[in-house]
Amino acid sequence: MIGFLIGTLLGGAAGVATMCMCSVAAEADRHLEEKDDNEAEPRKL
Repeated sequence: MIGFLIGTLLGGAAGVATMCMCSVAAEADRHLEEKDDNEAEPRKL
């Protein structure tokens, strides 16, 4: 029973971390698409 609870907690935490990484990657893709649209603008240093 204790193994089940530990596995559930660890599995849930791993699932949340994975979904957070997927969300971050999707947001980064959106920013890359916006950057491609603004390619003609000069870069600011």
